[in-house]
Amino acid sequence: MKKLAITSALLTTIFITPVQAGVIWDFNYTDVNTGFNDINLGSARQNALQSAGDYVSSFLTGYDATINMDVDGSATGNSLLAAAGTNYTNASYSAGFTERGDVMTKILGGNSADPDSNVSDGSVTWNFNQSWALGDIFNIGEFDFFSTAVHELTHALGFASEILETGSDGYSTASGDPGAWAPFDEFLTSFDGTPLIDSASILDGSLWDDTKISLDGNGTSGCDAGVLFNGANAVAANGGQAVQIYAPGAWEDGSSGSHLDDNCYTHSGNVSSYMMEAQTITGLGVREYSALEIGMMQDIGYTKFGKAVATSVPEPTTAILMFGGILALSGLRRKNKVS
Repeated sequence: MKKLAITSALLTTIFITPVQAGVIWDFNYTDVNTGFNDINLGSARQNALQSAGDYVSSFLTGYDATINMDVDGSATGNSLLAAAGTNYTNASYSAGFTERGDVMTKILGGNSADPDSNVSDGSVTWNFNQSWALGDIFNIGEFDFFSTAVHELTHALGFASEILETGSDGYSTASGDPGAWAPFDEFLTSFDGTPLIDSASILDGSLWDDTKISLDGNGTSGCDAGVLFNGANAVAANGGQAVQIYAPGAWEDGSSGSHLDDNCYTHSGNVSSYMMEAQTITGLGVREYSALEIGMMQDIGYTKFGKAVATSVPEPTTAILMFGGILALSGLRRKNKVS
């Protein structure tokens, strides 16, 4: 702190900077005596999910909203690790890239934009029959809880396509008519940059039939073919190249069209390059957003995502204290659709 001495007194000016609340995740744990409410492990599991939410929120400092998520950790079986998604409360058909979902609507518009304050904004489902590492130490066969949780919460933010395998928007929209699509879908193209959905919000059904299973270009793995993401921020972060979206030769519900393509971005040893790749393996996962993923989030509507927020400094008259001697100061500071 800079000090200015005036005669025998010390003039100390305290600048009070407004606090940016940011995005707060309010997790409502619905499981009973199991999962996130397990008598022995529940607290640690809840803390781990909160840590993932805090990480996501650290990229949303330009927004101010409380996101209510119902969380159920009682899932079983071998086909599911975890899933999270947004609700579409009171959603109705509106042609264009309008299907934001409750989570995105509330973050961009603030709490006052909540479609229905009596229901949650989204949900999280977790399968603790799988083995999870809640921290940085991994046993054989354990999945990375933090990486998986950030991945799933990012889907809830809107990192997901609304195009169904059939090319439908999920409404009873006739083929060739304008559809209601997710913001993510606006930037999806074929290998040569042709938009899958045109400016009139009409999906090209023939083109979709080819791109969704990577039959529109020079390969069948998805690389140099299939679905690409051509948002300006993402392309700039990717060295001027469109981003490859997961489009395997056979459609995979919940994965196709809504992830980065691990066929193209995975390193040797089956190690992912990006948080939002389709694959999940045991051991340490990717724990940080890349510039590419940040660019994609900015393209779909979170224009402040990952950007520092400038705060104004009040006039010095906010708080001025004068004392005849030395003043000691101390302060307190204070954190379903797609799987």
